[in-house]
Amino acid sequence: MSSDLAEKEREFIAGLAEDTGRDLAGWMAAITETGLSQRNDIIDWLRHQGFQFAWASWLERIHHNDGRLIYANDADRAPAPNRRPSPRETGDEPPARARPFREWRPQPPPPPAPTPVAAISGDHIQHLLSEAKGLRPLAEHVLREVGRAVPGTEFAATAIFVMMSAPAPFAALHAGPKKLRLYANFGAAGAKRSKPAEPANKTAPPFREMLVLDDVRELDEDFQRLIRAAAAR
Repeated sequence: MSSDLAEKEREFIAGLAEDTGRDLAGWMAAITETGLSQRNDIIDWLRHQGFQFAWASWLERIHHNDGRLIYANDADRAPAPNRRPSPRETGDEPPARARPFREWRPQPPPPPAPTPVAAISGDHIQHLLSEAKGLRPLAEHVLREVGRAVPGTEFAATAIFVMMSAPAPFAALHAGPKKLRLYANFGAAGAKRSKPAEPANKTAPPFREMLVLDDVRELDEDFQRLIRAAAAR
């Protein structure tokens, strides 16, 4: 079984240069140059470069492993200190090579969010975000992007929503496992993207409009514009 996974991993790495224009060493250097250290931040950045989530996550694992492959026969080298559990222990596998790279222009690393990470990492907020399951990294990224659009945003867990205020409440996030609902009053700015707000888990929506989010590509400059418009109302 491990030999099959090692072969799958080698195929994944061998195709990097052809599929993305950079080999493994190039991507390891690019990740290092961003200065990012948190797992989700690195994955978010790689997804902005065009990677599907599985590929971004695996490259982050290799980077955390000092650039060494996870399943390669590397017995003559000492293991990396303070490593996280290996994929053998977690059940994760290398991604397939099929459709590894999305077709859009790579973007520079996002600037640090003005809102401190501690402001969105409280236990109550994290409990609400955990309801998103596989969409949790996207939910966390949504909050960081809101903080980047409106510096000084305060986050609080209110019932089933993560409420955002600056200083008055202007948006709320409901994190579900299939989609994220970002509620706000966007006004004319949201005419092309927002839709009438619908209840979340039978709870009345906190604002009149909402965005339904399930892909990191939706957190673009237009998303930033909509957030700023909602905060200004």
